[in-house]
Amino acid sequence: MKNNRLMISQMSRLSHPLINKERVITVKNSVNITRHLASCGARVFLIMLMAALVALPAFAQEDLWEELNDKASQLLQERRYADAIKVCEEAIAVATDTFAPNHPCIAISKNQLGTLYWTYGRFSEAEPLFRQALSIYEEGLGSDHPKVATVLQNLADMYLAQDRYAESEPLYMEALSIYENAFGADHPSVIAALNSLGGLFQDQAKYAEAVPVFERALSIEEKTLGADHPDIATSLNNLATLNHYLGVNDTAESFYIRALEIYEKSYGKDHPFVATVLVNMVDFYEEIGRKDEAAIFADRVRQIQSRYQ
Repeated sequence: MKNNRLMISQMSRLSHPLINKERVITVKNSVNITRHLASCGARVFLIMLMAALVALPAFAQEDLWEELNDKASQLLQERRYADAIKVCEEAIAVATDTFAPNHPCIAISKNQLGTLYWTYGRFSEAEPLFRQALSIYEEGLGSDHPKVATVLQNLADMYLAQDRYAESEPLYMEALSIYENAFGADHPSVIAALNSLGGLFQDQAKYAEAVPVFERALSIEEKTLGADHPDIATSLNNLATLNHYLGVNDTAESFYIRALEIYEKSYGKDHPFVATVLVNMVDFYEEIGRKDEAAIFADRVRQIQSRYQ
């Protein structure tokens, strides 16, 4: 627009009267059009401003929801469950007032509160929250989305805590399948799902079924984390215990020793995780009749325990 006005201004200096007249008329029209557009622009700006002002409370509510959600997560990590429940209940109230009924933020809050409720043993209150979160995610994201798997795993964990094994297992299997399809076979979420499934088998004393599941988790961990990561020590300790139950003593002993070495290297010789492995080794050596070794490890356990009394 600016360039056109300059061209018209230069041409209006020509001597031909018709051209001058036409150019003047054109300039006047151009000015009128510019004023009209400016007026329209002002109206559009005012409309946008009013819309923004109307939206401000919604933005404030979203910020409040995010703040409450983050606070609840922090309290959960600190194991301040009662405080976390209050904050999470407030977050759900804000989300319900702010977002559409099927908004993912509502699913996030309901899944989080469901986790807190079942941690507190409030299973009858937790289950519908998990189901509602699951429905929102499946409708909005599809049944094969990783967020669906997260809720499935939480629901399965709650069933496992209630010894509802038959209901828990298919949920773990479905979550595992979703994670594998979404992320690949070596993703950390796959490891977590495998460990959960292995724990389910272990709780039912299905040790022979639990071992290959835990072994697969261990193999992925070694590939992705490195041979000396503390998570590997945890898996080794669990596998050692299972092999102990199955009477595969040589494997159990080697896994216990390796778990102990990794924990000592990672945390020092007086860490509670070290004591946990030592307690298991005491039981193991006593049961296979190696009393002297059991006594040595039992003495180490007492020394560590004395440091935390």
